Amino acid sequence: MSRFDERAKDWDKKQLSLEKTEGCIKHLKETLDFSKIKDILDYGCGTGLIAFELVDENREVLGLDSSTGMVEEFNKKSLEKGLKNIKAQKHDISTDDLAENKFDLIVISMSLHHIENLEVFFEKSYKALKNGGYICVNDLEKEDGTFHKKHNNAGVYHFGFTKEELENICSKIGFKNYIYERVFIYQRDYGDFPLFNFYAKKESR
Repeated sequence: MSRFDERAKDWDKKQLSLEKTEGCIKHLKETLDFSKIKDILDYGCGTGLIAFELVDENREVLGLDSSTGMVEEFNKKSLEKGLKNIKAQKHDISTDDLAENKFDLIVISMSLHHIENLEVFFEKSYKALKNGGYICVNDLEKEDGTFHKKHNNAGVYHFGFTKEELENICSKIGFKNYIYERVFIYQRDYGDFPLFNFYAKKESR
């Protein structure tokens, strides 16, 4: 059992999780035209803090996560709310495919640093987006590994990201129209850790 499986039941009770989610969502809704967004993928969805803020009667949201515990909590919430248009499934980006030309928006919040091969993730995401669709990465600005130090950086492959790093990867794949803006600051007793939203658009190659 991973630490995420163990923490799934209490994940939504963490005030910082709720606050950073609010920062991400607020910026998302200010930046993108949601009237044109019908199909959403929340990758690394956890218990659905992002996903349940984006779903409505006109939108479908699919959550994918490598943690069985997180997926179970997500689907439990969907059942309790009586929602038919939001669900979660277990997924491993390194071995599992994504449906192609399916989504108007892909959101990945505080999960990209847990994915070892960034090129594989962005390539699969590009193919999964409809033409004109967006990816939004919500994650840590570049840091020195201190953020996850209490977990000894277990399962952490990247100590945050710079704008240039993400743009370089996305440019090779075909993404365009980049935006990178700070949306929240994690304040911990051993330092402040800013979070950003990074957007990239899929356009015809």
